[in-house]
Amino acid sequence: MKAFISFTVLSLLLAVPSRATAQSFPKNNGSPWVWVEAGNGFNQPRGAPKLYLATLQITPQYTLVPGRLRAGVTGGGFYQGSRFGWLGGPRVTLKVLEGPSVLTASSYNIHLLGEYLFGKRSGAENERQWLGGGVGFELDDLLILSLKLHRDQRQPITYFQFGVSVNVTKPRIRPLPPVTE
Repeated sequence: MKAFISFTVLSLLLAVPSRATAQSFPKNNGSPWVWVEAGNGFNQPRGAPKLYLATLQITPQYTLVPGRLRAGVTGGGFYQGSRFGWLGGPRVTLKVLEGPSVLTASSYNIHLLGEYLFGKRSGAENERQWLGGGVGFELDDLLILSLKLHRDQRQPITYFQFGVSVNVTKPRIRPLPPVTE
């Protein structure tokens, strides 16, 4: 397991091209970006059929390295098969590629994310410990489409999900003042 984590961290560090330095992942000015994510997918217990998986998470993140790296915590709930549960833990987001600029903002970026989530499912004796990550496609610090894969460290279960996140703290563009003649 330690070899897997070391390989993942080394891969993240080597995957950062020098081009990923423009204005997405901006400095926070004291308050975090807050993402609300709805996920949907499946989990595959060993020797059992696939079960539907739904998640709803809130993820406040601070920019640690402007233009490159955000970190924060995530918390929320999940529905697995016929039971509900909660989860929470740290999340790190590393930008690896940035799209062309449109006017003064970058149009999109692609980032890698890593999570280590702890939780409990209703009716289960054991707690959950999800370790995993994925890739995200972020549009102008407002919307993220992500694919994530997690492995439960306490149960032989793999989770796959597609998520849609919205940044609820992104400043809105003010309308232009009316033209007077």
